[in-house]
Amino acid sequence: MASIEELAPIADTSAFVFTGNIIRFAAPAAPAGELTVVVSVQHVIKTPPGMRGFAGREVTVHLLHPLTEGNYVFFADPVSIGDAIAVKERAHLDARERADAEAAVERGYAARIGPRLHVAFLVALGTVGQVTPVFPPSERRGRIPWALARFDIERVLKEPKSLRHVTLIGPSPASKHLPRAPALRSGLHAILLLQKPPEEAMEHIPRDERKVAGFIADTLDIQPPDRTEHLARILGATGTE
Repeated sequence: MASIEELAPIADTSAFVFTGNIIRFAAPAAPAGELTVVVSVQHVIKTPPGMRGFAGREVTVHLLHPLTEGNYVFFADPVSIGDAIAVKERAHLDARERADAEAAVERGYAARIGPRLHVAFLVALGTVGQVTPVFPPSERRGRIPWALARFDIERVLKEPKSLRHVTLIGPSPASKHLPRAPALRSGLHAILLLQKPPEEAMEHIPRDERKVAGFIADTLDIQPPDRTEHLARILGATGTE
């Protein structure tokens, strides 16, 4: 059996991690033959963001190697998602090793997000308010389309704890000059991992808001609210909370 350390990168990059029972094999005429099975999903460990109602469904799984009937933990990527769902296996464990799969998912996520948490001066859950462009459309050509927005904070995961809001600056729309930075989006409810704004952005922030202004430098710096406790544990484990 692969160790948790070996499984962690697979778990982190797999779209689906779930336990399931092989309930039948595909018909011989199926493209993948005996490597295609139908699985009844029992316990969901990880699914793509926003996906609901996966537990209890029957899912077609394209296996790496033939398996006998039984219960397994599958690490898989999507083949098709709609009324029917098909996935392609990347790895599997016996269902009794579910705890190892859950640990691998947690460890893989921590390894990927850890460096982003380290460089962030503020990690907080909140909502982005109205996005206001700095320049009118006629003046954006050849420039970064900077915009400002207020970020109202519900919970701070990394200091300073006393903050209730900060001013965000970022591109709106997205800019080729900042290929990793996502466009600011009004109404976004998420955990933001904020860095200090680039020097060239500072002049566009009101002077009295510059000390606590934030910048979303990477798409990974936006995390869904359901990751709050995960991030709190990671920050606590690394002593950066």
